[in-house]
Amino acid sequence: MNISRITGIKALLFTGLAAMLFACGQTPQFTIEGEIEGSEGKMLYLSHIGITKTEKIDSVKMGRSGFFKFRQPQPECYDFYALQLQGSGKRITIAIDSTETVKIKSTAAHFADSCKIEGSPESLRIKEITALEQSLQQQVAHLIRNSAPAIGETREKIYTLIGEFKQNIFRQYIAAAPHKASAYFALFIRLNGEPIFEPNANRFDSHCFAAVATSLHGSRPHATRAIHLYNIATKGMAATRPAAPRDTIDIESESIEKIGLYEINLPNIHGDSVSLRSLKGKVVLLDFTVYSIAEISSRNIELRRIYEKYRSRGFEVYQVSFDTNESFWNNSADKLPWICVRDGDGQSSQNILLYNLQSLPTYYLINRDNELVARDNQIENLEAAIEDLLKK
Repeated sequence: MNISRITGIKALLFTGLAAMLFACGQTPQFTIEGEIEGSEGKMLYLSHIGITKTEKIDSVKMGRSGFFKFRQPQPECYDFYALQLQGSGKRITIAIDSTETVKIKSTAAHFADSCKIEGSPESLRIKEITALEQSLQQQVAHLIRNSAPAIGETREKIYTLIGEFKQNIFRQYIAAAPHKASAYFALFIRLNGEPIFEPNANRFDSHCFAAVATSLHGSRPHATRAIHLYNIATKGMAATRPAAPRDTIDIESESIEKIGLYEINLPNIHGDSVSLRSLKGKVVLLDFTVYSIAEISSRNIELRRIYEKYRSRGFEVYQVSFDTNESFWNNSADKLPWICVRDGDGQSSQNILLYNLQSLPTYYLINRDNELVARDNQIENLEAAIEDLLKK
């Protein structure tokens, strides 16, 4: 008997059968299965977490073994599902990207808290985000319970907590991997039922949405979630775009060197005022910024590289922040090696008018004689421009 020939025929038949099944409309599916100890007699529900609502799509009555298995069609892009056990007030959120098999192991008594997840790293990251969200809820609730009589002070503490929370979520889950399902999930977390990220009201939040929307739109532009998120991000960017200042002093490109230098004297993180003119004798990059803007973190990383390269030759950075939250600014500026000062007047600052700031961030180069030389849109190669000024 020709064994290899029989094996070849079987392989051919198997391939043909698979092709026939696909041709007959067999949709690729993902699987969620596992075991829930102590769940006998309870109903287990599988829900789809949609853009506007969550709805149940399947269910099973748990038997003595505690084993369950759900299968559903592969989503068009990453999508979200929830397991809910009868009698439990919590749910297990699962991210699905393709045809993977996700395995869940838990107990009825501690359904969501004790669950172990295999086969879905993004679901584990979502579990981490949910834990951070719950921790924030508890901290805010504690502050509110102990607020009287300092209500105003409590409000500021809550704003600070939320700001720090958003920065942490941005660094760990959004900026780190904007193309992942966990980054998308993070955008829609809530505090006491209200959204934490508000793209139409906060420029930092709109940049967070834009980072994820750009990534998702680039990989799956026709997916419903991609289109929806892109629309939110676009509206948010438009709604939070800084208004062009009125009655500004127009600094012409060809005559910028004739204007001289408008003095700035603002406090650093230690509360000491630092004068811009006191840096005469150095080549200075005068940088206007807002630390809460999403791209500032990566921008400062590049600026640090340039600063470390030229500081020993007489180069300095004088960075003016328009962040209105002093605590957030302190934490952001604390580890930066250059001169960091804060203009507490924010976008109503006179410096915005004096330096004709149409957008943030914006920077100027100043020579050793305290003279404005050029602004960012005039400079093709920043390092070359710094090098040239240092030689003079």
